[in-house]
Amino acid sequence: MSRFVFRLQRVLEMRQQAADEAKVYLENCQKVLSELKKILAEQRDAYLTERDDLNDCLRRGEHFQYGVYEQSLEKRKSRMMELLQAIRVAETDVDIAEQHLVSCRRNLKLMENFRDRKLAEFNEAEERKERKFMDEMAMLQHHRNQFENSR
Repeated sequence: MSRFVFRLQRVLEMRQQAADEAKVYLENCQKVLSELKKILAEQRDAYLTERDDLNDCLRRGEHFQYGVYEQSLEKRKSRMMELLQAIRVAETDVDIAEQHLVSCRRNLKLMENFRDRKLAEFNEAEERKERKFMDEMAMLQHHRNQFENSR
């Protein structure tokens, strides 16, 4: 009995590798996005703490520290705006990576279905050959029995 050989196995392996790479890329994009969100949360907390400190100083009448706090708050605010922009870009990257992963998985599934169909065709052809062989053997056995009976 012959063995099934899928002639496009290399293509299937390449599509599997592409799907695996797309999954890793998506995970990396998601990791970057979560890190950026964590940094933004830390910056926001620091901004709010510093703003509260400024308000406390103003309530106590310490107006001489206003300039220092104001500069620091502006720097933190601009840093948060930069982080927000980076988060938007990272979210776009995650969306693109998700779409790419879906596309790679779809291509892989198509190739797997094609392989399964070819395997089913191969098995059917092998069964036909086996049935034909068994029919021929039965016919030969029948002719042999007739020949022996006629003697």
